[in-house]
Amino acid sequence: MRRSESAPVAYVTRPSVEIPGYEISTADIVDDILRTMPEDTRAPSAAVVKRLASNLQIDTRSFVAPLKALSRPSTITERNNLAQPLMARMGTDAAQTAIKAAGLTNTDIDVIITSHSTTPATPGLDVHIINELQLRPDIRRMPATQLGCVGGAHALSWAAELVDAKPELRILIVISEALSTVYRSDKNDPAGIIYRLLFGDGAAACIVSSQPQGACLEITRTWQHVVPGTTDSYTLHTEPTGLHFTSEKWAPDGITHLMPPLWTWLRQDDKNWTPEVVIAHPGGPRILEDTLKGLNCTPQLLAHSWESLRTRGNLGGVAILDILARTADATPRHHSPTLLLGIGPGLAGAATQGQWHNPTNH
Repeated sequence: MRRSESAPVAYVTRPSVEIPGYEISTADIVDDILRTMPEDTRAPSAAVVKRLASNLQIDTRSFVAPLKALSRPSTITERNNLAQPLMARMGTDAAQTAIKAAGLTNTDIDVIITSHSTTPATPGLDVHIINELQLRPDIRRMPATQLGCVGGAHALSWAAELVDAKPELRILIVISEALSTVYRSDKNDPAGIIYRLLFGDGAAACIVSSQPQGACLEITRTWQHVVPGTTDSYTLHTEPTGLHFTSEKWAPDGITHLMPPLWTWLRQDDKNWTPEVVIAHPGGPRILEDTLKGLNCTPQLLAHSWESLRTRGNLGGVAILDILARTADATPRHHSPTLLLGIGPGLAGAATQGQWHNPTNH
């Protein structure tokens, strides 16, 4: 990524976040799991289910539909028909709020970058938003449907690259997920139980441009990395009764495989560079714990990541933008060295390096 001598290559506005209205407690999900679990010797005991729930350290999350509706046996068609329009609605609302917050009009947007793994619907979220908000017909599109949890960080890194190359661009990023689509009452192995407890629904949007007005983050460098030989780390399968998300037992410590190349990149020009602000994906407690160790930072730097996980669960690619918004609300010191890091299926990582932008808080 080219770095100009005068200024950061891209600025990011505070993300606008949309959370659906059905707030579900962990206790509600535990009760639902125990209620729907078959009575045979292969099913985990109630004590095991409660231990798995406790270990995730999530209190609540929000779904696009009531838990009773999501827990009911259904086909993948029924699940997708429920989730897709609701996912699109959240993304559209977040996009409109982000455009207005940036002081722009809908026709000011030159590029739209979207990510969602909720459904394979075509056309995707980008075309829906373009039509709903009447964005320009000649807008450039970069849709992605297979990024999962790394979607937000990946989109930010690409947007910064584009703005670096063409500073006149105003780029709208929209990530929207209804991950409750993978809530499957027929999946009662430990992995199936964990993912019923882990995911939440939501959407977020922000603007990336060369203009500092209203920005909270300055991006000076970007990074993407795929760890070789990790294709099966996290996978999403299509089955007759719905999408099935699963992972290998070693996957939660996958962040440790990303740390050596990440540090090599971070200190390429400054061997002492250390972040004072960290926006890290909250894939789960183990991932955050390993991120803390890998970065060798104080626990306070991951406080917003932990709080996002506790109150909203894992929002997939939306999570990194939710944490960026929470960090903006806490008003860090202007020009604090800042790292934004996302991880996702692959095992893949994406990051941005730069400075916090908060001129009123020097």
